[in-house]
Amino acid sequence: MAQAGLEFCNQTGSSASVAIGYKSADGWMSEGWWNIDTGACKTVISRDLDKTHYYWRAESRDLSWSHANFMFCTSDEVFTILGDEDCTARGYDREGFNEIKTEGFTTFTMNLTHTGDGREDNIADHGPRDPEEGIVYPDEQYDSAASDVVADPPGTHGEPYTITGILSHCDWYDAGVGCTVLADGWSYVASSYDPTPVAVLEELEALGTNVPITISGDMMFYEGTEATVTISDYSFAQPDVFQTTRQAIQGYWQSEDDANYEVLIHGSSYEEYYQQMPDMPLLMHFQTGCPDNPSSGPAFRLVSRDGGEDRCVLVSHVDASSLELFVAGTMRPLYFQRKN
Repeated sequence: MAQAGLEFCNQTGSSASVAIGYKSADGWMSEGWWNIDTGACKTVISRDLDKTHYYWRAESRDLSWSHANFMFCTSDEVFTILGDEDCTARGYDREGFNEIKTEGFTTFTMNLTHTGDGREDNIADHGPRDPEEGIVYPDEQYDSAASDVVADPPGTHGEPYTITGILSHCDWYDAGVGCTVLADGWSYVASSYDPTPVAVLEELEALGTNVPITISGDMMFYEGTEATVTISDYSFAQPDVFQTTRQAIQGYWQSEDDANYEVLIHGSSYEEYYQQMPDMPLLMHFQTGCPDNPSSGPAFRLVSRDGGEDRCVLVSHVDASSLELFVAGTMRPLYFQRKN
């Protein structure tokens, strides 16, 4: 059974601390800090979510996240602060938070990810900035960039579709961005090289990995198990029963039997390395158990984009430092230790 409330999972290689903000019956409230080890998850709200928006901020000794201008009061020490005004006068700091839209959800998992190696990667050198410039207060209306995009009418670029699945991840290319959503054994790929607006893809990229989502648009063409699509609209969907397992196995893993064999799991992408040479990434479609195997635990199909490879893998065990997988049809498990 999924745990109620708001959960944060740390998919980076460094420990992190999280603070949250929300509107209580008495006014705007901010709370922190929850310390989350690498590879671990922590529930910060244990009751059913009853608000349409929450806000979060993450800190780390080694990493830095970009934060929006939803301003709340914070403190270096553990805090619960009522009110989002006069922070400095009351002895607090005033810092930006990011928004989580939770309308229709009673539970939500937020994944902390990081694409760079350190603090410098996420800090742009734009010079001094007016502290009040561009501030969006939590009680003001906030429109995303994607909401301002006028999408092409359904059917403009192919057969209209709507599917619910998992936003695996987004990739930045030399001159564009592409996002992959998995549903029913298929991968749906939208990129800025096709008619999907860049603003929509940038918003999807900012959501992180393994996000339950419903997308709509046009299906342009398909080959193997991959469909090339446009995305004109999206909304959050309910997490499935595999969400906790998905988060737990994120990271870089090294075989206990052969140090040359390593696996990188990012979102629902599974990339094998041997002697630091990568193989073609496969996509992970989660299911219960594997055919002809008595286990009924969490498992995933590893499927190549062309559909030529399709094998089933049972997740026998996972914790913060170790992972045990059993590939259906083989004789013994694969044992890994977390490398990152």
